[in-house]
Amino acid sequence: MKRISAWICVILIVFGAKIVSAFESGGIDIHGFISQGYLLSDKNNYLADSEDGSFQFNEMGINFSREMTENLRLGIQIFSRDLGQFENNKVIVDWAYGDYHWKDRIGFRAGIIRQAHGLYNQTRDVDMLRTAILLPPGVYDESNRDYMSRIQGASVYGEIPMQSAGSLSYMFLIGSKHIDENGVLAKWVEAPGIYTVTDFNSGIFYNGKFEWRTPVRGLRIGASGTKSTDIQIDVRTKIPLGPVPVGTTLVVDVKEFYTYALSIEYIFKDLTLAAEHNMSLNDNDVNRIHPFGCYASAAYRFTDWFEAGAYYSVFYSDKDDKDGDALKKRGLQDYRAWQKDFALSTRFNVNENWSIKLEGHLIDGVGQLLSQENPDGFEKNWYLLAAKVTFNF
Repeated sequence: MKRISAWICVILIVFGAKIVSAFESGGIDIHGFISQGYLLSDKNNYLADSEDGSFQFNEMGINFSREMTENLRLGIQIFSRDLGQFENNKVIVDWAYGDYHWKDRIGFRAGIIRQAHGLYNQTRDVDMLRTAILLPPGVYDESNRDYMSRIQGASVYGEIPMQSAGSLSYMFLIGSKHIDENGVLAKWVEAPGIYTVTDFNSGIFYNGKFEWRTPVRGLRIGASGTKSTDIQIDVRTKIPLGPVPVGTTLVVDVKEFYTYALSIEYIFKDLTLAAEHNMSLNDNDVNRIHPFGCYASAAYRFTDWFEAGAYYSVFYSDKDDKDGDALKKRGLQDYRAWQKDFALSTRFNVNENWSIKLEGHLIDGVGQLLSQENPDGFEKNWYLLAAKVTFNF
C-alpha cells in the first residue's frame, strides 16, 4: 500500500508539472519535486546500506497553495521519501497551514508548520536552492530530518524594519510533534541493546527564530532554538536489569530537551559563505548528554550550469566527552564520540527544471552512525560518495 501511495505521488508530480499553468490561472499555485540519489561508502553503512551501494535515497513532494484574500493564504505539501530502513516512501502531509499576513510586522499561521532550525531547515526540501546533496551533518543530520521538520500548532511571525540597521525578522511557534516509534530517534534509544521502544508521548514544543538582515548587502545573522520539557518514552526491556525481568514495560522521562543554532551567511554575487553552531541537551532518566555540532561552508556558481562547493562539519555526541574517554571506559571505540566530515560538491544545472549533483566525503569518526546498521562494527576513517538527480517545477 505504501508503494502504491508513493507512485500516486509520483504521478501527481509528473502530470502536475504539465497542468501548472491551468491551475495557476484558477488561483492555485502548484510546485513539486522528485529526486533519486545513490550512496556508496568504502566502509561503514551511512543512512542506508551504503557499503554495497544503495538507491534507497529518494524524495518527492507536491504542494498546493492559494491566496484566499489579500491577507490569507492556504497551503499544503504531500511528501514521501526513502532513506535506508527509514520512512520507505510513506506518504505524509509534510506541512499544511493557513497564513494570515496581517502586516509586515506581524502575521499568524496555524496548522502543520515548518520548524525553524538554523539557516536552511525550513527550505531543506528545495534541493535546487543549494549546491550540496547532504547539508552539513554537524547541524543538519539527514537521519533526523523527519523529527526536526515540523510542529503542529500555531505561530506568530513578522519583520521589523530598523532603518539604517537593516531589518529583524522573528518567528515563534508552539505545538506538538508526532515522534515515530520506528524512526531514527527510537533507534538511538535502542542502540545500546537494552530497550525496545514501543511509543513516544511528546508534550508541548516551543520553537523560535530571530534573523537580522544587516545593512551589509547579502549578510544575515540568526539564532534559532527548540525546547520541550515533557517527553516520555515507553520502552520494553530486552535484557534483565537487576530485579527487572525481560519484557517489562518502563517509562523513560526526558526531563529537559533543547537544541539551538547560531548562524551567519554572506552572499556576494555568485559566492555563498556560511557557518553555524548547534548545541543540544538531552537530560533523561538514563543519561544527560550535550551533543554539539558546527560547520563552515563555501559555494560558488561558475556558470549558469555549473556550481561547486565545500564544507567542513564537526559533530560530537557529547561536548563533555569530545575525546571519547567515557566511551573507552565502557569498552567502546573512542572515535564513536565524534564525526568530522570534509565534503566537496558539484552541481550541474541541465536546465531550469533538472539538476545533477555529485559529492565526495572524507570522514573521521562515526558519531552519527547507528550500530544497528553496522552489525560488524565500525571503521574510524572512511569515504562516502553521493549522487543525486532532481526534477522540480
